[in-house]
Amino acid sequence: MADVGPAHGGRVSKLRASGAAAAARVQAGAPGQAWSRLSAADFMNSSLAFAALAVVCGFPFLAVAHAAAGGDVRTIIVTRMGLSPQAAGDVNALIAPGHRAVATLSVFSAIVLVLGALGMASTLQAWYQRIYDQPPVKGTLKHLGYQAVGVAAFSVFIGLEVSILHVVKDAGGGAVSELLLTFVFSALFWWASAYFLLYRRVGWRQLLPAGVATGFCVAGLGAFSALLFSDQITSGDKSYGPAGVVIAIISYLIGYGVCLHLGAVFGRMWIDRRARVSATVRSGREQ
Repeated sequence: MADVGPAHGGRVSKLRASGAAAAARVQAGAPGQAWSRLSAADFMNSSLAFAALAVVCGFPFLAVAHAAAGGDVRTIIVTRMGLSPQAAGDVNALIAPGHRAVATLSVFSAIVLVLGALGMASTLQAWYQRIYDQPPVKGTLKHLGYQAVGVAAFSVFIGLEVSILHVVKDAGGGAVSELLLTFVFSALFWWASAYFLLYRRVGWRQLLPAGVATGFCVAGLGAFSALLFSDQITSGDKSYGPAGVVIAIISYLIGYGVCLHLGAVFGRMWIDRRARVSATVRSGREQ
């Protein structure tokens, strides 16, 4: 047999070096940086926690709040997920409209609902602070004030968006119009939300890319949901009953949590990139 030991070892070393260099280039690039920031934010576990909080805390609060205003949380779910009539029927059969809950709501129940909604706002705030490296602000009242405003703003936002989408749909607007409106509304709302969740420490202009990226991701999730989640709900209901419908809704909520992470991370990367460009320009002028 030919002696291939040293030559073979050299080729292996070169391949390893090439692979390490390629991995370093990928990690240094935008996709690698995005993945590193998402991993640092523990986005998957955070999105799972977001979905659980939404089911346990968010939906009951929205159900009662919108029922008190004459709305129906089931309409919100059906519209935002873009469900077919059959899938909408499965959701309507699963969730009560909320009017009875309003009529029987006690003081203790109202406090629990509000605390649950504030807990969701606090979770979102912790996400943004971690991604943008912002320390929490001292003062319990200030925390609660910002979170309460956020909860009220989200309730108004989601109700207004769904109402406008219904008007557009009834007027004959197509899926493209609905997705465009979803993008615009989501971009504006999450742009403002990021500003206030970070206690106005990061400027409006700096956070605009995060709002646009979040709106794009949420609109993309809406298109994906309209194509796939109706079948998932109807097949899940046939196979597992109400549990199958719940699983589909939770899957959508996990995707929504991922969209919020992606938008925030893109916004942070944009800020960092602008800072590097500005530093390079200043360095060039000084030289």
